[in-house]
Amino acid sequence: MSFTARDVDRHMRRIGPYVDFSATCDTFKSGDPDTGVKGVAVSWMSTTAALRNAHDRGCNLFITHEPTFYAHMDDDPAFDQDACTREKRAFLDQTGMVVYRCHDVWDRFPGEGILDSWAACLGLTAPAVANEAFMRVVPIEPTSAGEWAREVARRVKPFGQEAVLLVGDPEQRVSRVGIGTGAIASGRDYVRMDADVGIVTELIWWREARWFQDMGVPLLVVDHTVSEEPGIINLASYLRRVFEGARVEYIPTHCPFRLIHAT
Repeated sequence: MSFTARDVDRHMRRIGPYVDFSATCDTFKSGDPDTGVKGVAVSWMSTTAALRNAHDRGCNLFITHEPTFYAHMDDDPAFDQDACTREKRAFLDQTGMVVYRCHDVWDRFPGEGILDSWAACLGLTAPAVANEAFMRVVPIEPTSAGEWAREVARRVKPFGQEAVLLVGDPEQRVSRVGIGTGAIASGRDYVRMDADVGIVTELIWWREARWFQDMGVPLLVVDHTVSEEPGIINLASYLRRVFEGARVEYIPTHCPFRLIHAT
């Protein structure tokens, strides 16, 4: 089918009535929105490597979940003179690639969006016992925090994360898991929602980790990218269905760090 990048934006606005589009980060970051789409690349973040990968695959529309220029609204001039920013802008100018961000819509989109996809990835299919816009608490069969951490580690391994971090007693029994969407999810809110173990992707170690220790609630730490990659895979699948016949390429981002052990 024939469509433009702006058609994608129009569709996202239709399916995301819960988003304030006067203040959203879900906007075009580069290129002409009226460009006819030859191929769509979908990725968690528009890194320079991912953009070049998309171009090599013949994609001229890049849909990113996270920022392109290193600030949430892509508007921080402090990054403008960095070599990586200059390189990225030059590449986008040279290729004419259109970059569109799909963040606020997809964070809350039911079934295939970020939070529901993350829950499914973890096998958390039971009805939530507490539910808020970006967070929920889901029951599991009672187990130890250590065993649950190993199960989570097994499920995130395909996304390049070699291990998960566990704060707290690995022998402590747990049965109510708090999960949430990216950086907006608060471990303290999980506890308020009566979770007895939480999974976070961003935290201030001196504060949150010690708070959880003092509260006696185990906490798992997973990479932010990894927790949202299942939703990005589903976004690519969704676009293939909606824009029937379009070539949509999923470009993995995966966990950015490796574990280096002392010898």
